[in-house]
Amino acid sequence: MDAAPDPIQRGLSRLDGVSGATVVSAPEFIPSEGAWAIELLLSQTHSSEFVPEESRWILLVDHIYPSGRIRLYPGLSDSIAHTFPHQDRNVGPQKDGERWRTGKPCLDGPSQRLGRVAGGPEPKTDAEERLRWHVERCLSWLDVAATEQLMVDSEPFEVPQCPSELLNRDFTVVHDEGPDTHSAWSGRTNRFGEVWWGVLQGFEKTIVAETFLDTKGDTFRTCRRGVSDTDKPWVGYWWLWPEPVVVPPWHAPGTWAELRRTGARLKVDVDGFIRWLARRAAGEKAVIVLIGYEIPSLWNGPTTEVHWQAIMPPTVPRKIKPMNGFRDNDRGRSERLRRDIFVGNKKLSYLKTSNWHPDRLQARGRFSATLRDRPIAIIGAGALGSAVAELLVRGGADDILIIDHDLLEIGNLVRHTLTGGDLGKNKAARVAARLQTAAPMAKVSALEKQLPQGEALRTVLERFDVVIDCTGEDEVLRRMAGAWWSMPRLFLSASMGFAAHRLFLFEARGCSFPVDGFLAEVAPWIEGERSDWSAAGETLEGAGCWSPLFPARSDDVWLAAVATVKHLERSMDGEPQVGLTVLEQLGGPGVGFQIAAEEGT
Repeated sequence: MDAAPDPIQRGLSRLDGVSGATVVSAPEFIPSEGAWAIELLLSQTHSSEFVPEESRWILLVDHIYPSGRIRLYPGLSDSIAHTFPHQDRNVGPQKDGERWRTGKPCLDGPSQRLGRVAGGPEPKTDAEERLRWHVERCLSWLDVAATEQLMVDSEPFEVPQCPSELLNRDFTVVHDEGPDTHSAWSGRTNRFGEVWWGVLQGFEKTIVAETFLDTKGDTFRTCRRGVSDTDKPWVGYWWLWPEPVVVPPWHAPGTWAELRRTGARLKVDVDGFIRWLARRAAGEKAVIVLIGYEIPSLWNGPTTEVHWQAIMPPTVPRKIKPMNGFRDNDRGRSERLRRDIFVGNKKLSYLKTSNWHPDRLQARGRFSATLRDRPIAIIGAGALGSAVAELLVRGGADDILIIDHDLLEIGNLVRHTLTGGDLGKNKAARVAARLQTAAPMAKVSALEKQLPQGEALRTVLERFDVVIDCTGEDEVLRRMAGAWWSMPRLFLSASMGFAAHRLFLFEARGCSFPVDGFLAEVAPWIEGERSDWSAAGETLEGAGCWSPLFPARSDDVWLAAVATVKHLERSMDGEPQVGLTVLEQLGGPGVGFQIAAEEGT
């Protein structure tokens, strides 16, 4: 292409009026980017050790401008060479022939400081103004970077960007740090110890920090969900620093030399840790180290949790030979570690590291803590029970038992949460396994048998604060009535009427389920249900033995499950609805439930 499209030309013409911005090259099309590259010189009011008065930048504008992307990158020379907050990691080019570094500032992000300095929404459809907006925004970004004002107190804290160019993709490392685990790390700054890794079933190449131990071998912190299935743990190591591990202003170290310089600045003995690690891990392969520090929720606020970043250090041989010119003693072996194995120019090997604390995993929406934190037993993993379990687990309930003895059959698939791969398998076990992968840090278990009776039933349900029956079977309720628990709990019976036209919710709180009260309240509705069945005729499963089926569409089952969970949530949050509540689709199936009767108090 010989010339940039007219919209880009018009946008560039508007840059003539931007103080501090000079266009120094004509647009050049970069096929690999699908964008036009324009070289700029930017000069701003303030400068600093890391921000020169004038810097060279490459502006990349997508060919479909004013739609598409606009990106500003520091030039390879005569530009900023460090990484700041609100900026991508700023290193050299990632492709042959690129004339820019990778450190694209976050110009269209939520920085409040930039919003005040160069505010106003991005004019995304205005060809004349959109380029000008980005360049003015970059000038503002350089000014606040030079005066160390990118980090505003009321903004969320930003951890340094993990070096993607140094990322080892062998494993994903998971931990579960949050405000509720923060106190476990009190007094452990500048210390280190062991971490035992566990494997999460259903997550390929994903390991979780299951147990943390100090240098004496004492456990002081465990993952909220135990996952190990072996007597011999896979051992790694943790190392807690006093502050964020960054090369100023905000650059994650890329080599062991940079890590040592960062340690010297923060008074952390990096080589001392290396010597300790070598004694512990000599001869071991796939050693993983968590490097961490406490972080706040907001810039300059109090620390609320520990942030971890996993690295994979070089393999230390079982026998460390002394460095040439040194004796075969601790000094000679230490020099070998420092000058050869952990040599300064050796690049750090980072591993993808994720925090799977519930506050992170459920940030997009969850139930209140009063429901999330209660152990819940669900009896029946059929269409309704499986949907209720799905909603509860995805809403944050972190301790659920699912009870059912039935196997999944082909006819179940029309309205069940399970699929063909689960046919012939126990419903409770397969639903639990499915939901465990949806909420990996929760505890979702299964009892693959009929609900027991008497003392056996009392034992099974002893630790559960909430018991939900989704079977629609009176026998199950009679068994719960025949057991007695010393501590009262919430019972909720959820059953659907013909075609899921009605939903019957019976709530009770006590040490046993009041089956007589349930039968008395539901009796007036049973005759109507019988009439509906009789008028519609029976649905048979197939030729042969008389085998009536319960008709209900999947969407109506899900509607009943949602209503059940909403009812439970209100009850747990202080609005108990003891007794029978009947919800009815007054406009017919598919319209939605309305309360038809509420006989409880």
